[in-house]
Amino acid sequence: MKTILVHIEGDDGQEARLNAAFDLARATGGHLVCLSVMPYAAYALGDPAMGAFPVTTLIDAVEARRKEERVAVEARLTQEGVSWEWQAADGDSSDRLVEYARLADVVVMSAGPFSRQAALQLGITGDVAIRSPAPVLAVPPNARGITVAGPALVCWDGGQEAARALRAALPLLALSEAVTLLTVEEKDTAFGVRAAAAFLSRHGIHADVVERAQGSSSIEQVIRSVAAERQAAWIVQGAYGHSRMRQMLFGGVTRGLLADAPAPILIAH
Repeated sequence: MKTILVHIEGDDGQEARLNAAFDLARATGGHLVCLSVMPYAAYALGDPAMGAFPVTTLIDAVEARRKEERVAVEARLTQEGVSWEWQAADGDSSDRLVEYARLADVVVMSAGPFSRQAALQLGITGDVAIRSPAPVLAVPPNARGITVAGPALVCWDGGQEAARALRAALPLLALSEAVTLLTVEEKDTAFGVRAAAAFLSRHGIHADVVERAQGSSSIEQVIRSVAAERQAAWIVQGAYGHSRMRQMLFGGVTRGLLADAPAPILIAH
């Protein structure tokens, strides 16, 4: 993962995103692309009570805030010893992130929510994860980064989304000290967990296969339980759902995991 796109927003989760991006860059020798998006529409609509308050004044205020944010983030970047660049764009954050992901290997965004801001970020993360050509690394706002070499948990059900996530994770799985392939109530399929383990082995990645019955627990609960047992430093999960009118419409497992992520989650659709 040589090109790492990072969402710059100045929100509660930004510190965790930056730390995770630094960890990825150091682990892979990667380059950071820091993308700051100015949402003109959000400010132009404003409050009707403001009357003829000049839109240009609002834009100037937002530009000033964006410059302050850039100065602060760039000061941090220069101290980290990683390759980076700054990109600024206007418009919808999700749209711009999806565009810039065309030439990215991963997009670092936020999981959540631990605050109202984080909840808003989660909606953007869901939209980008469904539409992006690159996988998304969703980082909990309280995370201190990502231990790439730590134990990894791969959620596997034989579906297309899980397969895309698995392939996207290959560069990082190769660096992990321990990889667990988890399947819950596996169905009879030619693309079962053993086939996935064989696929990984051809890439020099040995995976420990764990098959669990769902029982009275939800699949999400089983994933959380195994993640805790294996002390997973990060998780690989297919993103199930679709994007409509900028709302995150994930399936229950993906949405539940992202809403209160136990660790950074690499997701692909």
